[in-house]
Amino acid sequence: MSSIVVKILLVLSVLILVAAAVARLRGRPNRSTQHPERQRMPRLVPIVGALLLAAGVLLGLSAFTAEDRLDMLWPMRIAAVLMAIAGVVFLVMYRNFYVAPRADEIAFRTVFGRERVIAYSDLVDYDVHGSGLQLILTLRAASGPRLRLNVRLYDMSPFLRAVEFRRHHGRWPVRGEALGLPGSGRVG
Repeated sequence: MSSIVVKILLVLSVLILVAAAVARLRGRPNRSTQHPERQRMPRLVPIVGALLLAAGVLLGLSAFTAEDRLDMLWPMRIAAVLMAIAGVVFLVMYRNFYVAPRADEIAFRTVFGRERVIAYSDLVDYDVHGSGLQLILTLRAASGPRLRLNVRLYDMSPFLRAVEFRRHHGRWPVRGEALGLPGSGRVG
């Protein structure tokens, strides 16, 4: 077998393994251990970040320690720095971002670390649209915050109950108004 065929088979097998891992984790949101209501990005994000960081560091070690008499290693050095930066960005994104849908609001932290809360009664617009094979939910609040996320990766059942409340009552639930949750004593 030629080396090109072996490389293609190796790349295809890695892609199949990654797709299987992502499909297995799809049904279960990644929850924070300290705050179980917070849902984090999929575990694949820090794995990719760590791999990019490690590859960037290894490429950088070889690019910056090799003797470069003809100035031919500059593209390799630039690629090493960019890969290491991309790995750090993936790790920081995973560390910062979370979403916590609650009975009357959605709390979230952006990838840049800014804490935001969107009360359902403050929603101006919400939209669910398809982007390829993904369903993207976009929420816009009157006070300014906006949230976009993949509905298949995050459990948004409290928001869906609020949408049903709005369909039934013609308005969004206000803070503290029960949505028929267990133990609330009230049925929306």
